[in-house]
Amino acid sequence: MISLPRSAKLVFGFLIIFCVFAFTFQLQPSFSQNRWGTQDQANQYGRERFPTEKARDRPTTPLFKVPDNLHLTHDVAIPQNIPPWTQEDTDMLDTTIGFDMKTKLLKEEYGKQDTLDNADKLDFAELARAEKLYKSLWNHVHPIYEKLAGRNDRDKEKALIQLAKTHPEVDFFLRLEKRLFPWVQYVRRSSFSLHSTFKGRGLVFCAGNGQFEFVVTSIQAIRSRLKSTLPIQVFHMGDGDMSPPRQDYLRQMAADVEVIDVTNILDNDYMRLGGWSIKPFAMLASSFEEVMFVDADAYFLQDPAVLFQDPGYLATGALFFYDRTLFPGWTLGADWLKSITPVLSSFPRISRMFRMKSAHEQESGVVLINKKTRFLGLMGTCKMNGKWERDLVSYKLFHGDKETFWIGFEMIQEPYVFMRNYGGVIGELRPDNEKSVCGAQLHQDYRGRPLWWNGGLYRNKNAGVNRYLQFDYWMTGGGDQKHRERDTDDPVAVQEILNELGLSSKEQIPKEPKDAEWDFGESCLAGARVNMLTQREKTLANGFVGIDKVAREDSRKIAAGEEVKPMIHNWETI
Repeated sequence: MISLPRSAKLVFGFLIIFCVFAFTFQLQPSFSQNRWGTQDQANQYGRERFPTEKARDRPTTPLFKVPDNLHLTHDVAIPQNIPPWTQEDTDMLDTTIGFDMKTKLLKEEYGKQDTLDNADKLDFAELARAEKLYKSLWNHVHPIYEKLAGRNDRDKEKALIQLAKTHPEVDFFLRLEKRLFPWVQYVRRSSFSLHSTFKGRGLVFCAGNGQFEFVVTSIQAIRSRLKSTLPIQVFHMGDGDMSPPRQDYLRQMAADVEVIDVTNILDNDYMRLGGWSIKPFAMLASSFEEVMFVDADAYFLQDPAVLFQDPGYLATGALFFYDRTLFPGWTLGADWLKSITPVLSSFPRISRMFRMKSAHEQESGVVLINKKTRFLGLMGTCKMNGKWERDLVSYKLFHGDKETFWIGFEMIQEPYVFMRNYGGVIGELRPDNEKSVCGAQLHQDYRGRPLWWNGGLYRNKNAGVNRYLQFDYWMTGGGDQKHRERDTDDPVAVQEILNELGLSSKEQIPKEPKDAEWDFGESCLAGARVNMLTQREKTLANGFVGIDKVAREDSRKIAAGEEVKPMIHNWETI
């Protein structure tokens, strides 16, 4: 066996890190790979784009495996296999090249100053590279932290700080984490001490004074009508966001409801939270190991606990839902993601966004993440919602927080799934068209049954039609085609498909049934079968209206300074 000199080993180690750090800087995205329709093809795609560790004579880490037939009910994001950190990488840190790399990665992009005067400091391409390197380091240092002696996490963190003085990779990790995720090192010295606290599973809501009546209705629907026993945590951004009387009301109105100020757990000097951005940070700050975020105006037709047994969630640890198919031809989002990193999972190229079929991909009204296994993916999502990131990029490109969940997972390369069906509708028949259903956005479970909807109880809140819906009908948003990835308006992707199928024109590609189409202004969907809700589903959905009326009246009284006791109501029979 040939023995390499130390200098050669250091150079070799640098080249490996370069695959994570500079690889994405040097290469442009390639669109020459074949499309895939089976799991084997998707796995092969991952192996071709990012060779396994064995090919580099490094310790192997398993490629993400997907259960058979999961692709029939879910769209699975198979991540690229990020190389593990090794001793050669640590040795490289003490070289001239390593010093230069650390200088670039650890430079402070921003502190607590205003973003508008420092827009040129935010480089998302470099951020994507740094996050992938951070993932490799986190997976290397975390087992070291777990083995440190100490009675509690405080003792372990003290030991970790001491270890950093003699272990350059530990020092580099702590400094890189501080640079990427400064809000997590708040009353703690690393993310490990937060990660170790997670236990159980539960629901997370976010609400301020303006969303108070919505969250009351949603929680009571879950507690008093669906009889779910999942613990609930409601997050806010301080007493100015949700008044103390409203906080007290939430604590008193149902069993096992906590009300928590997120800024007591994560550093708001860096987050600078407002509006939608609180959502992923609340998921991170919650005590739950398995966390389900629920929008304040989202309502379930089944016990939300069923989602923790969803096959896609169990396989990946992260479950997302599709938005409605809206505004085709939009290319800015896909172009931007391609421009910052060529290292993408198997999902983006089958997405409607990349196929130019919809400007909206994810509906973030319900999100499930197992924080023990997908902690880093959630960290990546939180980064997309930081003050600078959202003001300068995320919320300018996309509609609020929605796309930041799956893109945050892409930034750091963690697996996830989308429930395969697109956003549908629940409500009533359109007066001038009995083949169209109008109302709120509906989402189905993996068996195809109505599960939850978002958008509240009004006929069309976005258009100011604030009368209560009559819940009788529903319609799917589609997405059941066997080869829907072939339905694309991206000319490069079209040529790939033609080459794969041996065809000469787009018109020759076999056609599959079209999805229903939205009338966005009217919030109506047409083009698929009109389905009736079951009697149980009708009773539940229309019963939520009675809860909402009481919640609104109590909210009015609180705003007027009156004392309100929520337990005087019989929430089960309202």
